[in-house]
Order: sequence, then C-alpha cells, then structure tokens
Amino acid sequence: MKKNLFLTSVLIAIFSFALNAQTIVDFESLTVPADGYYNGSTDYSGSGNQETFTYSENGASFYVNYTNTGTYDYWSAFAYSDQTDLTTADWTNYSAYANPAGGADASSNYVIAYTFTGDSVIFDNLVHIDSVKITNSVWAYHYMNGSDGSGSGTYGADDYFKLSITGISDSGSYTGTVDFYLADFTNGNSYIIDNWTNVNLSDLGNVKGLKFYLSALDTWTPYYFCMDNLTYSDAVSVKNIDNEIVSVYPNPVKDIIHITKALNSNITVSDISGKVIFSKNNCSEIERINLSGKSDGVYFVTVQSNNTTLTKKIIKVSR
Repeated sequence: MKKNLFLTSVLIAIFSFALNAQTIVDFESLTVPADGYYNGSTDYSGSGNQETFTYSENGASFYVNYTNTGTYDYWSAFAYSDQTDLTTADWTNYSAYANPAGGADASSNYVIAYTFTGDSVIFDNLVHIDSVKITNSVWAYHYMNGSDGSGSGTYGADDYFKLSITGISDSGSYTGTVDFYLADFTNGNSYIIDNWTNVNLSDLGNVKGLKFYLSALDTWTPYYFCMDNLTYSDAVSVKNIDNEIVSVYPNPVKDIIHITKALNSNITVSDISGKVIFSKNNCSEIERINLSGKSDGVYFVTVQSNNTTLTKKIIKVSR
C-alpha cells in the first residue's frame, strides 16, 4: 500500500479545484501485541471497570473501550488485528474474512470494530474523505451463512446487515451518510461480503470525523466489521457547476452524456468501483459519451483542464 499517491481518479460528487495528494490510513505502523490483536487489555491499569485508549495512524485517531468487571471482560469501538483465522466462528476470533486472509491489498494490519450505538474516527484536520475498504469479520460471516456451528443465524429472505458511515463536519453537524450492506437478502439480493470491498465516501465531502453504525434485521448478528485503507485528501473548496465552466447533462442519463465547454480538457468516466470506462484527452468544445452499453448505476465524469478538476456524479437509468 502506497501513501501520498497523486490523485489520478477522483471519485467525488462535489467539485474541487486542485489535485490533492491522498493519504491512506493503513494501520501498518501500529504494533500488534503477541496475541494478534489490540483491544486495550494490554494497557488496562485496573483502576476502574472501563478504560478508553486512543491510537493514531496518518492523521486519524481511533479509540477502543476496554471493560473488566472482575468476572468477565469485553471491548467496544475500534480494536486492531493481524489475525488470519478464517474458520473459528466465535467472539475469540479477531480476524477479517478475506482472500487472501489479512488486511486489504495483502497487508498485515487492519481494524476490527464492534459497535452498537455508533463510534467515531476523528481526523487531525478538516479533510476530504475519499474511500475505505470494508469486509465482514469471520464470526459475523459464519453466523450469517449458517456455518458457525449453530445454524441459527443463517440469513434468508429480507435479512440484511448494514454499515452506515456518517460524515461529521468541523462544526459537529452531519454531512451525509453512506450505507454499505455487509449482507443483503432484500429486494431479490442474496449476498454476504466475503472480501475487502472499496466503499466510496466522497459524497460525504469535507469532514472532521466519521461515525460508524451497524444495524441488522437479525439482532443476534455479531455486530463486527473490519476496516482498512481509509483514504482522504486535503479539504477542498466547493463550487457548483454552472454554464460558465462546464456543463454535464442530462442527469439521470439513459444513453448519451453531453459535456460542453470542454475544449482541450481531459475527460474520464469511472464506475462506482473506480474502474475507468472512458478516457479521452485534448477534447473538443462539445463531447458526447455513449453509455448505452453500460449497466445502470452511478458513474463519475471527471474533467481536467489547466490544473483544475471538476467531477460530477451521473446516474444511468435504462428508461
């Protein structure tokens, strides 16, 4: 995993006027205890039932709450791990379900989060949030597909396990929420996430923090998820597109995207995963891009010209 990559594919739903270096919070600088995970227990002083410990990575601060009642202990919020056990289906397993096992992009370290009411990550400065990679914990995965030994958690019609990620502005207000389904058996869907998956957070814009909240129809679902490669850029100024700059229309679009005032610019179109499906340099004043053969969904049109980058989210529909 590389840090400070030059921004080559901007998946944002607002318009920024400078190319920004990206920072990736990959947790590789953290020292994992011999047990293969950190949940605060190794720093616990014994002075109270619950103690909160914080740690930082590349400008982002996380915390973990460790509680010891004298009879039993537990933790919540953001632990971190390098475990690779894909089979043990209970609370003792701090592993991410992924292939290959371990962190995103074949790395070692990652966060395993346990949250009910919502826990927050805070950045040192106001940043423009870009994306994060998410997968299930091993215990949650085996519970949902019925392979945890009990079978009682086998997911079926109408079941879901959802992670909601909410942006927090520098004033403390919310900038929006992105929902990501760790499992979805609603509306004809039938899947459980079984590998690191990139989640685009650019709709949240400039943030000082992120709040993570889990929900499920089956409330016995183990409320864990795993996180890696939290990516952000410098906070950007925002300006709505208007006729004096560039016009991208219609939106939603069925077949043809029209782009005006694009003379000598470079244009790319990317899908929601970041894959570039169209690219053209030194464009004409007016460009037309045919999406008729593409699947319905969200696409990002990026226009680069004179050190300025404008990006617009386009929704493609079949009718």
